[in-house]
Amino acid sequence: MLGSSVSAAVTRRSGNTRRLSLCLNFFLQGWSILVAAILINTDVIPENTPNSNRVLIGIPFLAWQFGAQVASSRALGYNEIPTTVLTSVYNDLASDSKLWTWKNVKRNRRASAALMLLLGGICGGWLSRLKNGFGIVLWVGGLIKVLLGLAWLGFREAAEDSSSTQPVLFFARDPLAPLLGLNSGGPTGRKLPQTG
Repeated sequence: MLGSSVSAAVTRRSGNTRRLSLCLNFFLQGWSILVAAILINTDVIPENTPNSNRVLIGIPFLAWQFGAQVASSRALGYNEIPTTVLTSVYNDLASDSKLWTWKNVKRNRRASAALMLLLGGICGGWLSRLKNGFGIVLWVGGLIKVLLGLAWLGFREAAEDSSSTQPVLFFARDPLAPLLGLNSGGPTGRKLPQTG
């Protein structure tokens, strides 16, 4: 709860969709995972002795990251994508009255989230079988978060006179735009999906 409340308060104060705010938020999430990975690799947290109380040392860092991750998805307006559990995604998919319609952006996001979480779980399980596997999984997750923080630098702030508060991506063409429901941002790029 601490990660969620701190992340939500900071991003609300500095602007939910401000580029620097998002960059900092994802950097901090990545570094909290990397701290847990460092603790495992330096044997502060023993990887092969699950009965040791020292395994509890890494939990606050990972819990903070998961809380901040949920707060970030809410701040960005993606309430239909729970980022930590799949139960509500399956429920939302099964109860969607427009499940079989051709254009259903929220269904596409939910199905994509479920698929990506499944693929991430498979990759994480495969990596965890290696020697020091759990540490490797945390290194990969932390580095992905840090890279996402860097990716936010590829966005520029929406124009002051624009009615949208969403950042605009610099890249002119996005091959995933139809799948993700992205609006055309004109010749300068694509806007993030509008909520509603």
